[in-house]
Amino acid sequence: ATRPMLLDFVTLDVFTVRRYTGNPLAIVSVPSADALTREQKQAIAKEFDLSETVFMYPPSNEGVVPINIYTPRREVPFAGHPVVGSTYFLLGIGPLKRRKNAVLETLSGLTPITYDPSTSQAAVSVAHDVLIHKPYELGELSGKILGLLDADVVQLPGGGIAVASIVKGMTFLMIQVKDTEALGRIRGASQDIIIEGKGDRAGEKDWLGTYILVYCFVITEEKAENGVSVKKVRSRMFFSVGKEDPATGSAASTFSAWMSLTVAPSGEKEQRYEITQGVEIGRRSEIGVTVRKGENGIEKVLLHGQAVEVTEGRIKI
Repeated sequence: ATRPMLLDFVTLDVFTVRRYTGNPLAIVSVPSADALTREQKQAIAKEFDLSETVFMYPPSNEGVVPINIYTPRREVPFAGHPVVGSTYFLLGIGPLKRRKNAVLETLSGLTPITYDPSTSQAAVSVAHDVLIHKPYELGELSGKILGLLDADVVQLPGGGIAVASIVKGMTFLMIQVKDTEALGRIRGASQDIIIEGKGDRAGEKDWLGTYILVYCFVITEEKAENGVSVKKVRSRMFFSVGKEDPATGSAASTFSAWMSLTVAPSGEKEQRYEITQGVEIGRRSEIGVTVRKGENGIEKVLLHGQAVEVTEGRIKI
């Protein structure tokens, strides 16, 4: 019998510096692009059974590092927490740790990454093509989010609840609730929230994706630091029935972009968001987002966070 191939892996907790909090991530180091089949990668991701597993290939001479991101069910083009975790691994403790920056090559394109050893902050430039949709009516929500009362919801100034996409197919329903007590009472979604792309939403059809992810938030503090407005936020993110994510980079990025486009004063060029997620499920996560605006809307969305190594080992193929 042929001997099994052994691949090195690490697991990290991302968006935290405390082990066993934050959002876990597995990173498998793969020696060459053709070393694993798609089926093998999918089987490994299923075996780890984390929200995502990254397969990382050797860097090019220019510091471009190809990665694949798999959930236990499928490959995804991009996700915030795997990219922040990969940045920490690569530039903080791994193969490029003498460098301050590099580029990750994901299915969604090239993603510039940086790492600051003095703060242990990994930062990722998030691809964005933000679309704010027509609001979702509060009446449509009734009973779909367990533990959430209509009276807990802070509606938009014109009524309803915000819906926005950071890119096509990655869409969030963003429910502002009145306080952290109301946030803590939520027990998850009772059904998938599907917004049909028809009628007055016909033009949004391609953007809406298969179902809508639910992001519930409370703004706990607003302040200015060195002329930049900073909002502190507590949040929770629910995907499919009964599932809650401890830290969601894409949700934090969508939320921050939407806030910067709709709430921030028009002359203000930069906003920062400090988001705490996952408290209610015992996986406290700290997610940072910086949004820079230009003449034509959003110029840059920077997602930043820390990570900590939890396990290392080898997996047999």
